[in-house]
Amino acid sequence: MQNKQKGQSIIEFALVLPLFLLLVFGLFYIGMFFADYLTLSSIARSSAREAAIIPSKDYYQDNYKKVRDKYKDEKLPMDIFEWQATSTDHFNINYDKDSHNVQVIMKADLNTRGSQLGNIVSQLAGGMKLAKIDITYSMYSEYKPE
Repeated sequence: MQNKQKGQSIIEFALVLPLFLLLVFGLFYIGMFFADYLTLSSIARSSAREAAIIPSKDYYQDNYKKVRDKYKDEKLPMDIFEWQATSTDHFNINYDKDSHNVQVIMKADLNTRGSQLGNIVSQLAGGMKLAKIDITYSMYSEYKPE
């Protein structure tokens, strides 16, 4: 009877360990996801503020290129997502004449090229892009271009 008890605990451990590891690594992944999200959110807020207080018409006409250039070397801390600050598809600043708001739109896709964790998540999902970040931040412009 004693020998059967020892075998039972090994079987229980073998069944519970993968679920426990999945939970732990899932928590790490979610934490890393939010670190990248918070970084992008902070950049969007800062760039919207900078674009909202610019009094020059030149900034508006070139789609706030100088504001975007300021953040061109910014990297995401965990590298789970791929964000290209120089691409207007990933980082766009617009002025809405109707609402007099500056709108910042940021997008980042799952990084399957550089991040090992991104590769693992992508392979587990069958090659699909599981997650992406889309942030839209609006701020009232203090300058109203013509």
